[in-house]
Amino acid sequence: MSSKRKRSSNTHIEKTKQLGMNPSTASNRLKKALMFELAKKLDMHWCFQCGAEIESYKDMSVEHKTPWMYSENPTELFFDIDNIAFSHNSCNYRASRGNEPRIPCPSAASYRRGCRCDGCRKANSEYKKGLKAKNQL
Repeated sequence: MSSKRKRSSNTHIEKTKQLGMNPSTASNRLKKALMFELAKKLDMHWCFQCGAEIESYKDMSVEHKTPWMYSENPTELFFDIDNIAFSHNSCNYRASRGNEPRIPCPSAASYRRGCRCDGCRKANSEYKKGLKAKNQL
């Protein structure tokens, strides 16, 4: 084994010992926590599927609004930032399996998915008022 490879291996072992986990796992957790905090600051921590607040980075998943697999241009659709939303892990899983229909319009969930009809605007406003009241308790 070359000395460079041995040093790299020793560094990985030391990082694992100090972090208590694989450094790649730690890095991914840090990136997800950072993304969640930025999403909260931008008021983007709402589930694309159900419209409810995502309360922890541990429950947040990145979702493609329009499925990229088997699309005409999968690479373009996969990396299209406008095609990205956040969802609860469970909601994203259910949606990808087709087990549960989306909450229909008018609703706060439909508002979060982009509908701006009067009913969805009102539903979203009521939902946020309820959250504010809940947080003031």
